[in-house]
Amino acid sequence: MAIKRYVISAVEPGMKLARPIFRDNGQVILYDGTVLTNFHIEKLRYFDVSYIDIIEHPDEYHPAQDVSAPPSDLSTIQGFQTLYDSTVNTLNQAFNSIRFLQEIPLAELRSMVGQAIMPMIDAVGVISHLQNVQHQDEYTFHHSLDVAVISGVLARWMGYTGQELEEIILSGLLHDVGKARIPLAILNKPEKLTTEEMDIMKLHTSKGYQMLNETKTLSPAVLCGVLQHHEKLDGSGYPLGVNEEKIHPYAKIIAVADIYCAMTSDRVYHKRRTPFKVVEHISQEMFNKLDPAVCTAFMNNVKDYFLGSVVKLSDGREAEVVYLGIYSSSRPVVRTKEGEFIDLERNKKIVIEG
Repeated sequence: MAIKRYVISAVEPGMKLARPIFRDNGQVILYDGTVLTNFHIEKLRYFDVSYIDIIEHPDEYHPAQDVSAPPSDLSTIQGFQTLYDSTVNTLNQAFNSIRFLQEIPLAELRSMVGQAIMPMIDAVGVISHLQNVQHQDEYTFHHSLDVAVISGVLARWMGYTGQELEEIILSGLLHDVGKARIPLAILNKPEKLTTEEMDIMKLHTSKGYQMLNETKTLSPAVLCGVLQHHEKLDGSGYPLGVNEEKIHPYAKIIAVADIYCAMTSDRVYHKRRTPFKVVEHISQEMFNKLDPAVCTAFMNNVKDYFLGSVVKLSDGREAEVVYLGIYSSSRPVVRTKEGEFIDLERNKKIVIEG
């Protein structure tokens, strides 16, 4: 592999970055393996990068179109869906490389964090968009992307920035990578797993950790996020059954994102729950199962996406969410089409069903 240094003025779209680019504070600007677009080149100029190292493929080099730059209408569901579908397809190929070729394309996955997932996190209405995007058949790929996005949004709400934010997103993206070592008969079983099958499925956390640890390129924090995202504060989780003090902060964030994404998705053996019911479930698991600081940050911020939502009530009526309390995002005040206001926190007989 030939590597050549270019001044930034000579860099063109389609060139492939040979080495990662860092800011003075250690934050990664672009990862190695990134196929540069006009969007990336402008980003490098913004950070006053003078030169970069490029992988030379003179026989294979074809200037690429600027397809990786986030669409200008990413705040719309159509623009979000386009980037989402493209990212899922890339993730599908990456996971197939892991399962069938025994190769982990980390450079490609890292590039995905900066090129696709960060723009999604920055998109206006990202939580709502994730509820509305059309999913294809493969749950694993959609779930991995959804968890990465929600983990990034949640981490940002908690004040994470720079390299730590990117590591949390990457760890969320890789959190289920160990499922590439789970038999497809169990992974794709169209009904609820038996106890024995569930025990095998639970091995995905430790298998994922082992696979990624062998690459010798990921930080211990990213690895802990993958290994521990099913651990619980009371020690009832897996694979190690450790308690609160021994669970890494990244894993505590991914745990909440994982639950939210899993419960708001359709599966063969259960229908998707409404975000309101999932928030109620998360609030019930605060303190004993899930980290209270993470849950509080999630519930206090996600309610902004619920205001104005049109919902279906258990009595058959449609209503608009008009008010959410500080601690009760799951049971808001709604206004029916007839103009009646209902406080669901007081009226326990009515719940939001859709």
